[in-house]
Amino acid sequence: MKQKPQDFGAIGAAPVLSSDKLERAGLRFSQWERLSPRQAYDGSTDARHVVAIHGSPGPVELSEYEPGGMNNGIARPGDIQIIPPGERAHCEWRQSLSFMKLEILPSKLEEVAAASGFGRSANLRLERRFLVQDPKLLQLSRWMLEELRSGGASGRLYWDSLSNLAAVHLLQHYTTSSQACLKPKPLTSAQVSRAIEFMHEHLEQDMTLEQLASAANVSLSHLVRLFKRHTGWTPHQYLIRLRVERAKLWIRCGQRSLKEIAAELGFSDQSHFTRMFKKYTGLTPMQYAVQSGWPHEPGAFPEKNRHSL
Repeated sequence: MKQKPQDFGAIGAAPVLSSDKLERAGLRFSQWERLSPRQAYDGSTDARHVVAIHGSPGPVELSEYEPGGMNNGIARPGDIQIIPPGERAHCEWRQSLSFMKLEILPSKLEEVAAASGFGRSANLRLERRFLVQDPKLLQLSRWMLEELRSGGASGRLYWDSLSNLAAVHLLQHYTTSSQACLKPKPLTSAQVSRAIEFMHEHLEQDMTLEQLASAANVSLSHLVRLFKRHTGWTPHQYLIRLRVERAKLWIRCGQRSLKEIAAELGFSDQSHFTRMFKKYTGLTPMQYAVQSGWPHEPGAFPEKNRHSL
């Protein structure tokens, strides 16, 4: 006789990475690696929408048991499962299992829906899905995982943007709400200008998407999707470009060390500063400094900083 399935926590399973330290309410992202074959259920579905994005290197035989029946299939990298809150199901996997998991509180999904022009609905639910391919959700998940691995180096605005893009994508493609076809109102040039002005005034801060949307007087999801239509960049990309341009100016002036520039412009550390600077200019900060003919006065670029970037 097969053992009664237990919750992941009861079998000692735990994520190798999670977004808990990022302290973002309503949405949790985690990575799970190499769970041994067995049966178990995910207790987080009691109160949250759960989306699993499979990432095992090879195919995994998977069975999903629910009150209405059973689904059998082969889970391959990129396959997703969606389980709405309150619809507990347990799974049995017959090979080592790895996956990423996105958990969303119903209140968070409703908040994003209302803010993005989808309308309000007391019965807003994601549709249950079993092993379907979704390249866009897979890419968003990979970006979220990359940000977790970096310890949130790109800042709160970047994480908020990814989270809201994922929530909007789920609303667009997997919601049972008939109001999901509503389109948001266009973002005006004046609102974009207010958002950009806020960025200029707070370059050194780890600003949130909520702060930026508040400054522009628009919803956060509306801002994320439509800012790019006006500028060609996402809010986070535009912010990094502004910081890099300010860094170039300060490097040419020669009054601050590279370490000071990285800290004063809100980069998480010198390594993050170097990566972003090179991404947008093709040069490291030191290469740009040398190319720009930075001054050699004592203290302009201390020796200890010349070799640190």
